[in-house]
Amino acid sequence: MKLLTNFPVYEGWLDQYGSLDDLARDCAELGLDGLEVVWGEDDSVSNPPPSDMVVGYHLLFFSTWVDFWQGDEAALLAEFGTWDAVRTCYGAETRAQLVSRFRKDLQRAIDLGAEYAVFHTSDVLMRECFTYEFSHTDRQVCDCVCELVNELFDGVRTDIALLLENQWWPGLTFCDPAIAQRLLDGIEYDNVGFMLDTGHLMNTNTSLRSQAQAARYIRDCYDSLGPLRERVRGLHLHQSLSGEYVERTRGIVPADFVGSYEERFATNYSHVLKIDRHEPWSDPAVADVVRHIGPTWVNNELAGGSREQRLANLRTQLTALGIDR
Repeated sequence: MKLLTNFPVYEGWLDQYGSLDDLARDCAELGLDGLEVVWGEDDSVSNPPPSDMVVGYHLLFFSTWVDFWQGDEAALLAEFGTWDAVRTCYGAETRAQLVSRFRKDLQRAIDLGAEYAVFHTSDVLMRECFTYEFSHTDRQVCDCVCELVNELFDGVRTDIALLLENQWWPGLTFCDPAIAQRLLDGIEYDNVGFMLDTGHLMNTNTSLRSQAQAARYIRDCYDSLGPLRERVRGLHLHQSLSGEYVERTRGIVPADFVGSYEERFATNYSHVLKIDRHEPWSDPAVADVVRHIGPTWVNNELAGGSREQRLANLRTQLTALGIDR
């Protein structure tokens, strides 16, 4: 099992380190095997982490993209307001251009020597994050995922592991094994499996009130996958006990959810961060979860606005795992 931490590659994060040697030193002192990186789409980054530090790669993602993929112009204008906002979000005007963006990102993962690449399998409109009334079903989202992934990998020479990540929005949630099987059946690329995100799975059950309850819930959901359990090859490890907040706010669209796409996005993003908290596990029950699943890769995917806060959060979670650093 390889222990990793998340690292967005953009100057804002890199500037917190005197040099990449400092980043490597932090990993070594914590007993980590490397990084799962996500590219900040800043091609001007002058000194990204070297390939010997990169184990995993998180492909670019969009919270909503199915309407763009299916060419639903009315839905796109209802969400974004203007075509300029649509083009700015996707950096594309056609499906082919969107696939090209993903392929450029995938090639970066391959060039860095990443062992796996993570792909988000969900779709949600901003208003739906408040209402929980969704315009697309799990099946519809996953069928679009299969189409996009098949186009993305068509003709690409690689054996990188593609790991499909669960969310709590429509798509793959791990609450229905049939959806997980539908993805595997629909994707033509051979080296495909799952990245189980523990915090996202917690977000599917708003009754959870403790980490111990969450640990049992995650194990139960994992066990319910049956034979598909062996396809869970990685974990995004963090916890999110936000059920009380969701139950209090669900169905209420706030008064400040108005204005331009950018203004509504800011309101929505603040709300989503209160749901998906990416906080460290502190209950040792998480160690039993990790042992039970037995993943190849564990990315400690934790929030933290500063280097010091991230280190503190990592130490908290590693201690809960029985790795005292």
